[in-house]
Amino acid sequence: MCESGPGFLMRNKRSLPPSIEGETGTRRYTYTYMHLKSIIPFCLLTLVLTTTAIAADLADFQRHFRILPQPQKIELLSGKGLLPSALRGVYLFNVGERPVMSGALASLPLRKNGGEGIITLRLREDLAVPSDEGYVLEVSGGQVSIQGRQAAGLFYGIQTLIQLIEDATDQQIEIPACRITDYPEIAYRAIHLDMKHHLETGHYYYSIIDRLANIKVNAIIIEFEDKLRYRKAPVVGAANAISIEEFAAISRYAQERHIEISPLVQGLGHASFILKHEEYKKLRDDPASDWVFDPLHPGTYDLQFALYEDAIKATPYSKYLHVGGDEVGSLGKSELSKKSGMKPLELQMYWLKKVTDFALAHDRIPIFWDDMVFKLADLYQTTYDDKMPAAKVEELWKNNQATLDKNVTLFPKNCVYMRWNYDTPAIPGNRRAIDWYKAHNLKVMAATSAQPIYPMLPRNRSNFNPIKDYCSLTSEKKMDGILCTAWDDCSVHFETIWRGIYDFGLFSWNYEDISEPQAHTLFRQRFYSPAMADASMDFQNALEDALPFWETALLKEGDRDNYHKDFKLVDLPDPAKPGAWSAAYKSKIEGAKKAVEKYTAIKGKIKKAQEVSSRNQYALAVMEQINELQIYSAMQLLLLEQYDNAAKGTRKTSLAQVKTFTENFEKLRAQFENVYGETRILGNPEGYQLDSNFHHHLANGTNNTDWMYVYELAMNKKVEEWMSHQLLTND
Repeated sequence: MCESGPGFLMRNKRSLPPSIEGETGTRRYTYTYMHLKSIIPFCLLTLVLTTTAIAADLADFQRHFRILPQPQKIELLSGKGLLPSALRGVYLFNVGERPVMSGALASLPLRKNGGEGIITLRLREDLAVPSDEGYVLEVSGGQVSIQGRQAAGLFYGIQTLIQLIEDATDQQIEIPACRITDYPEIAYRAIHLDMKHHLETGHYYYSIIDRLANIKVNAIIIEFEDKLRYRKAPVVGAANAISIEEFAAISRYAQERHIEISPLVQGLGHASFILKHEEYKKLRDDPASDWVFDPLHPGTYDLQFALYEDAIKATPYSKYLHVGGDEVGSLGKSELSKKSGMKPLELQMYWLKKVTDFALAHDRIPIFWDDMVFKLADLYQTTYDDKMPAAKVEELWKNNQATLDKNVTLFPKNCVYMRWNYDTPAIPGNRRAIDWYKAHNLKVMAATSAQPIYPMLPRNRSNFNPIKDYCSLTSEKKMDGILCTAWDDCSVHFETIWRGIYDFGLFSWNYEDISEPQAHTLFRQRFYSPAMADASMDFQNALEDALPFWETALLKEGDRDNYHKDFKLVDLPDPAKPGAWSAAYKSKIEGAKKAVEKYTAIKGKIKKAQEVSSRNQYALAVMEQINELQIYSAMQLLLLEQYDNAAKGTRKTSLAQVKTFTENFEKLRAQFENVYGETRILGNPEGYQLDSNFHHHLANGTNNTDWMYVYELAMNKKVEEWMSHQLLTND
């Protein structure tokens, strides 16, 4: 006997046909119906049509409700759903303390029983999910049930409910009856906060934590550098540094939202923020450089351990201590190192053993950037160079792996080796490196990046493919977690990084092979509103594509990835040779005209986004200011072209337009910094000593904010000097 079909609708990433999307899926199933009608019995046809209806209903659900990260399984149930406005309380079935709730749930009172309009929270150790962070959320009969094995699971179920409520409220629809079963594939999912070159205003750190919690990120590794007010080495902390007590409060706030904050205090290399000070020059491996500690000087460990102890106090809920250790460069230049006869790898691992012992003695597990391990074994290029032939990779590993193998006893077993790769994680050499750790029973964690070193805005679609690939590899290789870095070298605003972070949240929780456009549809709906989901509403890709011209528009040669003291600006028109400048800079002028077209389109899209977005308006304000700044160079070039080609009688007018435009830059800068300054402390405190900085970071170029406009300011000065030499009365 034929039945009408199952009583619920199911989505499972391993079984849902990829074509069940919108009209394409509808057309496919219409064709299937017409084809099958003549060849299968009515009973079976009914089953096919029921399955088709199930898929269509689920597709409709997914068009309206976009949860990020995507749950492992969604089932649609028959019966009554839920209007967000009908919620009237929270019932703690066997939960001792109410979890943190935000948004529409924050003001709901506690109730003594479940029922319609009530959210019931229940802990169940026997819940059939493979993780303590797993949960089952059910909406039915006008009420909500959330079950979790542990408190973290309940919290993440609440985050999913918040997202459902947001989508239902924004679209003025009901949350349909459904059951969501969910859990993470990767246990440790961390975001990197790099405080190297700037501080945020205090409230902004709390805002970041709230948004990370909502996408189920469960850890932060914070790179303090000199932005913590160290008690045991006060000279290291900047004058505006955050106190240990203040940061412990931030750590507690994060812990309440199931985010574990761990400190990263760079050691061995990247030590300019310490070794630049006169008091610590004696600890340098190379007396001429503030980059590297002397690994054999006892004072190195006295100082590093003092910094670690303060950082641990500022992050009291963490199990990790990230000790840095990357990009050391040359090692072994100190007199003590030379006398020891130790090789660079031995010196590196000697330091690592010392800091590992310290960490373990303080109940912390050390994390170590691992690039130097492979550099000193002449294998590093294989881990990142995707142009290296496979045969060459095999040859290098065959010849050089012995260096690693014979020194494996130097590798502390209780350390986590962080295998960082921000561009090409899936290449054979990187896989070999991970496999080597696994074969020797060493803990290995992945590190990807949502912002490597680009100025103003992350690129490559927010580094989508590397993030996606490394999350997949982390799950496949059963690594000990993954970190998504956000480097402060060019000190982009954190609001520009969110898209990459959401990609990380998406793939680190539940990896599915979805495309960049699909993922960023999810992002726009979650971050802004359902009205932003359509691809036509995207502006960030266009802004990414506009910035490369801005970076070098005013330069004959150079870049903005670093702070260059020596650079060559474009020439300026010679009034005695009309048109010659325009001919010489034809490609720049063509690029400037295209840049103006892009700017106009981006401006219109951001304006539309501001009209329809219900969340994160501040991010749109930041993007708006970036667009206004990036077009300045192009417009300046076009005004110079206008002057160069002006008829004799109009040249004075053209010159006046150049003058007015140049003078208005300070107004543009003030508007830009007014928006940035809402969440960021701009500039360094008085008397701040810049690093000599081996890497010449852009954001380390000046103590004030001039580094943000280094070429605009230089060009304006050049233009002003040029204008002063023009005969303004000359027609």
